[in-house]
Amino acid sequence: MVFVDMVTTQPAQFPDEVPAEPTVPHGTRPLHEYLRRHAEETPRKPALIYYGTEISYGELNDAVDAFAGVLADRGYGKGDTLMLFLQNCPQYYVGYHAAHRLGMRVSPCSPMAKAHRVSYQLEDGDVDVVLALDAYADVLEDVRDESPLSDVVYTRLEAYLPDDPTPPIHEDMADATAVNRQPTDDSTLYFGQALEDAPAAYDEPSTAMDDVVLLQYTSGTTGQPKGCQHTYETILTKAASNAAVTGYGDDTRLLEVMPIFHVAGKLFAVDTPLIHGSTVVLLTRYSPDALLEAADAHEPTIGWLTTPMVRGVVDHPELEAYDLTSFERNPTTSFGQSLTEALCERWESITGGEMFEAAYGLSETHTMDTFTRGLGTVEDGFMGRPAHDVDIVVRDWQTHEELPRGEKGEISVASPSTMVGYLNKPDRTEDAFYGEYVLTGDVGKLTEDDCLYFLGRRKAMIKSSGYSVSPAEVEAILKEHEGIDNAAVVGRAHETRGEEVVAFVTLADDSLEADDILSWADSEMAAYKRPRDVTILESLPVTDVGKLDKQSLEQRA
Repeated sequence: MVFVDMVTTQPAQFPDEVPAEPTVPHGTRPLHEYLRRHAEETPRKPALIYYGTEISYGELNDAVDAFAGVLADRGYGKGDTLMLFLQNCPQYYVGYHAAHRLGMRVSPCSPMAKAHRVSYQLEDGDVDVVLALDAYADVLEDVRDESPLSDVVYTRLEAYLPDDPTPPIHEDMADATAVNRQPTDDSTLYFGQALEDAPAAYDEPSTAMDDVVLLQYTSGTTGQPKGCQHTYETILTKAASNAAVTGYGDDTRLLEVMPIFHVAGKLFAVDTPLIHGSTVVLLTRYSPDALLEAADAHEPTIGWLTTPMVRGVVDHPELEAYDLTSFERNPTTSFGQSLTEALCERWESITGGEMFEAAYGLSETHTMDTFTRGLGTVEDGFMGRPAHDVDIVVRDWQTHEELPRGEKGEISVASPSTMVGYLNKPDRTEDAFYGEYVLTGDVGKLTEDDCLYFLGRRKAMIKSSGYSVSPAEVEAILKEHEGIDNAAVVGRAHETRGEEVVAFVTLADDSLEADDILSWADSEMAAYKRPRDVTILESLPVTDVGKLDKQSLEQRA
């Protein structure tokens, strides 16, 4: 994809920490071929460390070939679809790369999905075969007969867990490992046995870089989930850029606690490490204790976290018992809470490593469309400059004309890693594009030096007394109160105003009451902006990928 007259980050604008051009050491080829190359060149190097179990590049590649053989032997190949219904585990990597070796499409599914969502994704993606944890069999079997499924391959977490895991496994994982379902018919396989019985060889099909091999579903927070169709090339392009932006190398060890079914987790932990043959320290479930023990034992150099995770670590009562000085850098995502300079400084004082806002991005562009590393700015909404070959334009909502710097409008993104389109939704695809630009539905502004500020989603804007109220703006003001730790704002129907502002907060000062907050807000905000109701919560709800769950708050409002 070629862009003319791009308004993007020029080579001279990249800071010293970020190369102006990403590298593709093994050329323009699918990442499963990068895996094979690393297996040939460094077969004993750990690709994954899973609770102490080291899986080398050679071993991972062998497992990928074996599972590809299993799938091919059952007649699957180019154009067929494999759903991955898994938590973070080595089997995800095996299934992902095996499918891509056969030219199949991979459809990651949230492990927290219930029957309705699973059924929708099976039908929409015309899924042929599923690789799933056996703990999810009740959900899957409930919808299987009404789906296009031909085969299910079940697996268990302990297939790769050591006898004495480090860190100890989460209690939810212990529940999952207690389940031991067995194959019941010819169309229900078991992962371990299937690999043992795999054919010695299989025919690897001819593929092209523009083949669609990924159906990455949106979260569905603004409607029915949509399958973003990505290719070998869009995946490789963004992995190479992310490696350059975040600083991956052949000696990198990434601590991955975020869900890899999500596009960002997959990019950070499944795709990007293959650019230089990095190692992933993989955890299935997050807890502050697990993160601390994993960091102390396995010495990661990079950790992609969220702000609540960071706070859980730095406020841990036994923090001093752990050595976190292996961390060199930590891209962090402001899920629910904004990253602050104070939090970055506190992290640096503990680890010696830098912390910065990760990026702005979306499933449609395979995420990480900006970077902040090396720019020296940490503040609410700051998303940095466009990443490699990404063009960001803020547009008028109606005319789509480009707006002057500093004016708020709709963020649009053009990138060589943009999706082909939404699966089975040509009308939604047409609506999503303005030329080569994805219209994101997000509110933002660009500064004179081409830095992006994310100001919230337009669909979340509250219409109160004829005014448009930005929830993000009200939330930022509320968080200026020294007694408020975090805040979320939604709209509630009102007879005369149309909508009114309602706030949910968590406290840094337990003596603070809702009436105190309302009184303070009255003096800090215009009448149409200030909350009319405040609810104090122990914590704000989040979705299965860690995003603030405003739908549940809207229901409570």
